[in-house]
Amino acid sequence: MLDFALLELTEKPNQYLVCPADYCQKAAAHREAPVYDVPAAKLRDAWAKVVASQPRTKTLEQDSASLSYEYVQRSALFRYPDFVSVQFVSLGDESATMAIYSRSKYGYSDLGVNKKRIDTWLDLLEAELSSK
Repeated sequence: MLDFALLELTEKPNQYLVCPADYCQKAAAHREAPVYDVPAAKLRDAWAKVVASQPRTKTLEQDSASLSYEYVQRSALFRYPDFVSVQFVSLGDESATMAIYSRSKYGYSDLGVNKKRIDTWLDLLEAELSSK
């Protein structure tokens, strides 16, 4: 599983990192992670629904103890893999956030695909949590 504290970004633009403030110690996040007024387990469950609704996406690995998950989403045309690592972070009984790192396996530029993916998934997550 990815250790967000030790993560170092590459020089390539084909990656997108969302982290809580001061969580990713060696990498500057592209976006600060939102804080949600739900327990980490509820945030994880809502995220799982979002991911399950995405095309060509599957879970590769999970560690329930650390609330860490690895996913792959393949491109529609050439089936290239993009990997998404997520770790849910409890901020107390009724508050949580998450770290997300999405990156392309191949190529240099992704034309903003990783950013668009994660921003869309975070919008869908907000909608999922609001519907409860």
